[in-house]
Amino acid sequence: MEKSSLEGVPLAQWGRARRRALLAAGTAIPLALAFHFGMTALFEMPFNPVKEKYGQEIDSYMLPYFAQDWHLFAPDPIDRDKGVLVRAKKIQPDGSTATTEWVDVTTPTLEKLYGERLWPSREFRVAAGLPQLLESWRDPELEKLRSKKKGSDASSKEAKGVVDMKEDPPLTQHEKDSRDQAIRLAQSFASSQAAMLWGSDIEYVQVRIVSNEFPRFSRRYTREAKGEVSYYDLEWMKPVKVAG
Repeated sequence: MEKSSLEGVPLAQWGRARRRALLAAGTAIPLALAFHFGMTALFEMPFNPVKEKYGQEIDSYMLPYFAQDWHLFAPDPIDRDKGVLVRAKKIQPDGSTATTEWVDVTTPTLEKLYGERLWPSREFRVAAGLPQLLESWRDPELEKLRSKKKGSDASSKEAKGVVDMKEDPPLTQHEKDSRDQAIRLAQSFASSQAAMLWGSDIEYVQVRIVSNEFPRFSRRYTREAKGEVSYYDLEWMKPVKVAG
């Protein structure tokens, strides 16, 4: 019985189609890896002319699956946790509008994640990543220059999404696109959560980002030490339909 396997057969004796397939694979795989590592390097680099021109294309490739988020042996370890709260303006039966209470939408997604270790929902990634997107759309290198020229810390404005019309250097197109993308994500996430909590007759939705800064390491033995809680609110937004 003849063996159909090509094991042990010299490459010169392979058929032309097989040799071409092997050559194509040997060329495509290194090119694909080179492209991926090149995009990763550009994504992680500080602001530069390439990111200024092709920032949107780089982000669309890297996010949300290939973004780097390393904390192991990080020089700047995590010192706080963040959560998302949502509220809405709901139309009442008499036609009036009532504002709901703030509802924590991060904790339920965490509890759901703990119960689905093998196949977790992507909803958690939205709740966890939204605060980061809302606070990191500004380019850090340009922000250093802006802070020096303003003579004050611009991080508070950054966190609240405030945009100074006299930004110097002005916002790049990449920053504007990242800001708009973060706001759209917040609007979509708040709309979906509000619809589940209060139904479809919602007129406006609003997002609050809460930050709990852990007690300092120097106070680790102080029993009454507590973290510092701060928050900021986005503007009221019209709800949008989100595909299920």
